Amino acid sequence: MADEYYVVRGASMRCSYGSHPRKINLPASHGSFVKTQPMMNEDDYKPENVASFGVCSSSLNPSSETIYLVAEGGGQVQGKPCLPQLCQPWMMTKEKTRVEGKPALTTSSCHLCMYKGSIKFETSGQE
Repeated sequence: MADEYYVVRGASMRCSYGSHPRKINLPASHGSFVKTQPMMNEDDYKPENVASFGVCSSSLNPSSETIYLVAEGGGQVQGKPCLPQLCQPWMMTKEKTRVEGKPALTTSSCHLCMYKGSIKFETSGQE
């Protein structure tokens, strides 16, 4: 992204191995806002923040289960269920801006799943 914006609840993100984009969730606000939307910090990488990206195409995903979903453009996509394995805080955060004492997430922030999927923001959620 050319411009960098703070990420708030509802920002859209995508995994390079996932079939569907997802929105980041924040069950309880940290108390910092952009307009009326709660800001996110580097520690918002837990399962309650980052849900499934649909079907996972990573060869490292150990699941033997097959799921079937409606593809973004229609039709059907099938494969292993995506269950993101995020074991550390987000990278490329805004160190100078603190949200509940932790660096803020921006549209430049990214993450790497244990199955080597690269997770990046498509929107800030401020729309």
